[in-house]
Amino acid sequence: MQDRNKRILEFWDRGKELTIKNKEYNNFVNQVLSMLLKQDINRGDLTTNSLIKENKEICAVFIAKENGIFAGLEEFELFNRDLKIYPLKNDGDKIKQGSILIEIKGNARKILERERVSLNLLQRMSGIATVTNKSINTVHNKIKIAATRKTMFGNIDKKAVSIGGGLTHRLNLNDGIIIKDNHLKILKYDIKKSLELVKNKSRYIEIEVENREEALTSAKSIKKIANNKSLFAVMLDKIQPEDAKYIIKELKNQDLYENILFEASGNISPSNVLKYANTGVDVISMGYLTHSARVLGISQEIK
Repeated sequence: MQDRNKRILEFWDRGKELTIKNKEYNNFVNQVLSMLLKQDINRGDLTTNSLIKENKEICAVFIAKENGIFAGLEEFELFNRDLKIYPLKNDGDKIKQGSILIEIKGNARKILERERVSLNLLQRMSGIATVTNKSINTVHNKIKIAATRKTMFGNIDKKAVSIGGGLTHRLNLNDGIIIKDNHLKILKYDIKKSLELVKNKSRYIEIEVENREEALTSAKSIKKIANNKSLFAVMLDKIQPEDAKYIIKELKNQDLYENILFEASGNISPSNVLKYANTGVDVISMGYLTHSARVLGISQEIK
């Protein structure tokens, strides 16, 4: 089981890459937040520039308006790197309503013109981290929960899932192979041919299936081409929990389970995630974490 857990983490988790110390992620965060700030400021913050002197220095704090999991500190620090930042909470910390999360000092105009982008960043990332953490608690931490590519802000959203205790899944289309239904449609649903074509093309190879027959065909095909170079997974997409459980049981009976990882995905939310946790799959991926997560209430106040 320990070897299987190791394979699960290797296949579906890239959380360690999502740090501003990683140049590629650093550049991405910079570009996204700079774009959002440029859009918000437009030709200038008319209100602030009319009321506040150019050299005015102030202190502001970010305060939690509800309980949750804090996320986004690294990205916030990068965005506000020319200000003095004093974090009072770290990424992944449980926070309570009324908690002071960050204190910043510096130019008043900069602090005020960046307020909305800073808050949007912290609120969204903390909201995603919070719902991820709640989902993990719902399944009693007995199965891994992963993100999907259904994100608004790409790997920033996936970083928030990681902070909440979830797995990132692949970070981009070059990060592994997933043969999906549209690929199979083009290849006239020839599962054997599809797997043959991607053999040796990646360390991580996964195929999406929608029923028992496709799952069995995929597992049998994988067994024939399996090698030490690649890890293989089968995604049970939009398959009901009771059917997924039956498929996993049948795969085990036919000696098709041990060397393949299994993912459940599609229409999974906090309301039904526990049912999927009891099917025997290795990981549950939830688009809900990033496309439906409610932001966590956070405010910026001038001291």
